[in-house]
Amino acid sequence: MAVRRHLPDSVSFSFELQCSLVRRYQVTVTLDLQERLIFMSSGVLSDVRDSIDEFVSQLSEIASNQLAYLKWDGTSDLTTEYQIIRVLAGYQVQRSLVKFNIVVSDGSLIHLEELHDKKTIQL
Repeated sequence: MAVRRHLPDSVSFSFELQCSLVRRYQVTVTLDLQERLIFMSSGVLSDVRDSIDEFVSQLSEIASNQLAYLKWDGTSDLTTEYQIIRVLAGYQVQRSLVKFNIVVSDGSLIHLEELHDKKTIQL
């Protein structure tokens, strides 16, 4: 089985936030698996506040896939563990960060070909 068992408590990844045809930018987030949080710059709130449910839905999909890719051990066995990361719509702003609570499901095995390589949130 090609699954890494030892992961860091937190992982970072980036995605593109596309708010309109002309307004798009890269957002880097940190997924804290121990504290069950995902956080990013609070500057994104002005662009996502009116579409928060759609934003967290798409972010959940990206976070779940990124974690599955991270858990793959890089061998020729393309099986990895998939855990659904559900980002909750409520958030807290602390200093320059916005924090969302997450729920992490139990894991199941999945083939890498079944994952979506989505890295854009379009609102």
